[in-house]
Amino acid sequence: MANRSFPATFAGMLAPFLVWAAHFGVVYGINGVVCARTPEGASLFGLPLSMALVGIATLLALGWVAILLVKALHGAGPAGHVGAADPRRFARWFVIAGSGSALVAILWVGMPALLVPACG
Repeated sequence: MANRSFPATFAGMLAPFLVWAAHFGVVYGINGVVCARTPEGASLFGLPLSMALVGIATLLALGWVAILLVKALHGAGPAGHVGAADPRRFARWFVIAGSGSALVAILWVGMPALLVPACG
């Protein structure tokens, strides 16, 4: 996060929440389309279509946020090189905390869609 412009830093800080929001929309979109347009008994990988698609979307979102988390944890180098008043320290902390929150939120949205029938 060193020497980036404000818009780039701000977008990086919001990235975990944007991934969660996109996942939220995709899960509800999948369930809506599958319930409205898919014939009964449609399946993918041996699972009902909505469960398979939501599972794929959830795994992709979890992976993306995990990458953001790892990059934030290992991206700033040794803590001794960043001063206490350095705004990069806050940005890094925010991405770490946001990634943890987004991982929980993605699971919170994905698990019910995987456990409960889509159109039931």
